[in-house]
Amino acid sequence: MAGMSRRWMVLAACLVQLTGAPARAATFGELVEWCAPADENGRPGLCSGYLETYLKGLASPDPSLTDGSRACVPETTDRADILLLIQAYARAHPQSLTASGIGGLGQALKDRYPCK
Repeated sequence: MAGMSRRWMVLAACLVQLTGAPARAATFGELVEWCAPADENGRPGLCSGYLETYLKGLASPDPSLTDGSRACVPETTDRADILLLIQAYARAHPQSLTASGIGGLGQALKDRYPCK
């Protein structure tokens, strides 16, 4: 019985870790790392989840949601194009890597996808 209780505690601890990680705010640098190609240690699932959430948020007129950098990316935009843009922006602007994920992404995309 004690072994079973320990297994449940370990399982519960793992679930807390898994559910807690995505809830924390990511930096633009983390997003750039996650969105690197899989063969370069990218994490496609994590990239996709954050990217889709951030892209929806960037269209908001509320600057507190966008960190002041709005971008309106059409839903039909090829995500591979977006990944190339953020990788290029990160290389050209290494200081952006410490920005919030949504703020850095907005800076990377706002000129290409301005909100009208």
